[in-house]
Amino acid sequence: MSVKWGRFHEVPVITVRFIGPKHGEVRALTSNKHRKRQASSLREEHEEKTLNGHTFGSIPVVGPINCSQCMKPFTNRDAYTCANCGAFVHKGCRESLASCAKVKMKQPKGSLQAHDTSSLPTVIMRNKPSQPKERPRSAVLLADETTAAPVFANRRSQQSVSLSKSVSIQNIAGVGNDESMSNTWKFLSHSTDSLNKISKVNESTESLTDEGVGTDMNEGQLMGDFEIESKQLEAESWSRIVDSKFLKQQKKDVIKRQEVIYELMQTELHHVRTLKIMSDVYSRGMMTDLLFEQQMVEKLFPCLDELISIHSQFFQRILERKKESLVEKSEKNFLIRRMGDVLVNQFSGENAERLKKTYGKFCGQHTQSVNYFKDLYTKDKRFQAFVKKKMSSSVVRRLGIPECILLVTQRITKYPVLFQRMLQYTKDNEVEEEDLAQSLSLVKDVIGAVDSKVASYEKKVRLIEIYTKTDSKSIMRMKSGQMFAKEDLKRKKLVRDGSVFLKNMAGRLKEVQAVLLTDILVFLQEKDQKYVFASLDQKSTVISLKKLIVREVAHEEKGLFLISMGMKDPEMVEVHASSKEERNSWIHIIQDTMAALNRDEDEGIPS
Repeated sequence: MSVKWGRFHEVPVITVRFIGPKHGEVRALTSNKHRKRQASSLREEHEEKTLNGHTFGSIPVVGPINCSQCMKPFTNRDAYTCANCGAFVHKGCRESLASCAKVKMKQPKGSLQAHDTSSLPTVIMRNKPSQPKERPRSAVLLADETTAAPVFANRRSQQSVSLSKSVSIQNIAGVGNDESMSNTWKFLSHSTDSLNKISKVNESTESLTDEGVGTDMNEGQLMGDFEIESKQLEAESWSRIVDSKFLKQQKKDVIKRQEVIYELMQTELHHVRTLKIMSDVYSRGMMTDLLFEQQMVEKLFPCLDELISIHSQFFQRILERKKESLVEKSEKNFLIRRMGDVLVNQFSGENAERLKKTYGKFCGQHTQSVNYFKDLYTKDKRFQAFVKKKMSSSVVRRLGIPECILLVTQRITKYPVLFQRMLQYTKDNEVEEEDLAQSLSLVKDVIGAVDSKVASYEKKVRLIEIYTKTDSKSIMRMKSGQMFAKEDLKRKKLVRDGSVFLKNMAGRLKEVQAVLLTDILVFLQEKDQKYVFASLDQKSTVISLKKLIVREVAHEEKGLFLISMGMKDPEMVEVHASSKEERNSWIHIIQDTMAALNRDEDEGIPS
């Protein structure tokens, strides 16, 4: 080696001469060393390492996967997986990972056997030059190119890790079209089921993927009951269930009448089926699988037991009448000549009161029940998984909880149409005609009573909302000198509320909320997202209905005057509605409420 001085800033220039193998030989040596180093690296990568019972091996990563220990994604292409429990971790996280669940939970021979993953389907990976085309299912995680949803990570680890971070709820519920994916979840379900029997992890979301023995037996029994009941009404119509020869003997009106009665049977069967699904699948499952309190379940399904009792008894009476109407000891041919007496019995007396009370409460809480379901479904992942699993069962047939609730609220409104059609095709039988006409009147009376109870319930809920939103410090002096505060709202009953405008002395209109109670009219305005009593030219905006005069404003089709008469000078407030029709509606309802108040006072009934 020789040293020469260069010209640029006197920096020494070193010339190195190698004495040894020729240039080609040097390249060959370098190549051999590189191959040996690479082979050593590969051996190190694929070498299985045992830590805390885990048997780790390196595999390439496909898709968005998180480490089972630190829950951070893999930044490189390799991860380490345990051959026993299937945990996926970074290289540096191997030592800190909790002891292998598979090893810790080993049982005597025959009690828990490892699953043979060799029979699992293989995964065809995307075409990339640097990756192999096939890997066993047990060693590779999938990621759908369109959804890129993480599949599973450390299913059997004993760590307290939120499942929502590693498993999509759709996969838990078994929703999806990928056949190979469903096979994988079936495998995971059986595996988790075995582990749950040992570790008793009953409250984790993973338990929802397993097939609960008690629940399945219950649903199986329910399906059997449905099949027995539906066999009697399996035909699409009455014309298809009876013999053709028997059918030809009947008149046109008779056939149409039997078709309507048959439709009543079928729809009543479907209604009972819906109620039983709500009770035996959803309600019972929420208490046994999710450990929900009875009170929580009743918020979703009020009066459910009473509804089942009412309609099961009604359906049985219809089936008994069908059995009594079999012709010439036939098992198929029947002709129901009397049905009106059954209907009159169902919608009169004690049965009618049960219907009014039960449907009044159920329909009244319809909105609250659906909103409660939506809130639970959004916030509670376990409940969400539970619902999706139940909807996929053969008993439920994709019938969700909101749909069940809606079907029940609509059922009572279907009867008048059926009774009217039945009456239309009933001829030459005066007693039956009278019964059907009476049953039609009775069911309309029941519906009217239910509507009234629903309206009353909704007004009660609405008044609570107004009370909650009213500022606790807000207070107003009435014309009589009496003080009216927020707490006084709780002692009243709401008649109607809505947006109106108050006109001040300057001629400006101020938007307020009018709240009509049984004996008083209150005007509230919104301030800082709270209600306070409206201010209006030193006048009281809490007006008593006693000695109140309501008049239209001349030449102003949207306006009305409220004139309070009393010991002092009269006080007048000008109110404007959004339209003439709305103004007239307010006038009528205020006058009706005043009339009802006067009647109650005459009869000594407190308001």
